[in-house]
Amino acid sequence: MIPLEKDSDHFYYVMTQLNELQFQKFRALIFDNCGIQPKKEMIEGKLDKLLRKNNLSSYDEFYQLLSTGANSVLWSEFIDEITVHMSSFFRENNHFEFMRSQLRLIFEKNPRILKNNEIKLWSAGCSTGEEPYTLAMVLKEWLPQDMTIKILATDISKRTMASAQRGIYPATIKKEMDPYYLMQYFNRSEEDYEIKPELKALITFRLFNLMDSFPFQDTFDIIFCRNVMIYFNAEIQQKLVQKFRAVLTMGGLLFIGHSESLLNKQNGFQYMQPTVYLNQGK
Repeated sequence: MIPLEKDSDHFYYVMTQLNELQFQKFRALIFDNCGIQPKKEMIEGKLDKLLRKNNLSSYDEFYQLLSTGANSVLWSEFIDEITVHMSSFFRENNHFEFMRSQLRLIFEKNPRILKNNEIKLWSAGCSTGEEPYTLAMVLKEWLPQDMTIKILATDISKRTMASAQRGIYPATIKKEMDPYYLMQYFNRSEEDYEIKPELKALITFRLFNLMDSFPFQDTFDIIFCRNVMIYFNAEIQQKLVQKFRAVLTMGGLLFIGHSESLLNKQNGFQYMQPTVYLNQGK
């Protein structure tokens, strides 16, 4: 896409196709930084949108700005566009039901939870926040009242992270959960629902790229990384599973998405039920 001319406020564009060399350069940049390999049609559509928004003259100019780190705001917008952001409250609800029905087993396999009277969870790839807020709600309901709940929620997208931190959702979320949770954990306005401060206080939101090394000094009791690994190739999936295991306490649980599996991956996990795995330790 190139600009034909410009008046005082606007470029006028003519559409050109992303050529193969340009596509491979962008694809390599995305893979090196995010671990994903999107298709050409998706990249081209996202690039065209950002070129228009930022009044850039060509794909090559855009690539130069991204690859040199000359514009951090543009890079953040680019990441927001190329990553997938889809979530809902109580999504794949059998995971939360497993936690409810197997609390005794969870405590038996991981005795430090009761010993410390504290549970630590990580929602990896939390998108707009529905998953960590669901975790906070169900744990508040099912755990002893005096137990400390600490949830880390991370995502690579600055835009979705900001949305998650706001914790404001449209009235359509009524379709996703029991009315009890809406009454207990949300404040209602005319058009939307906002998470109550006492629930927000249980969650720490952080920007984080799963391709980076994991900097955590302590381990987690439960990790949710659902419907994220499907966007990675087999090699990156294997590395990611190993990294999760390294920061998951012995007897801790890993939950993955229903379209994902640890089958044919070298790991120290014990299969509990589809998409639920127990860290057996070394």
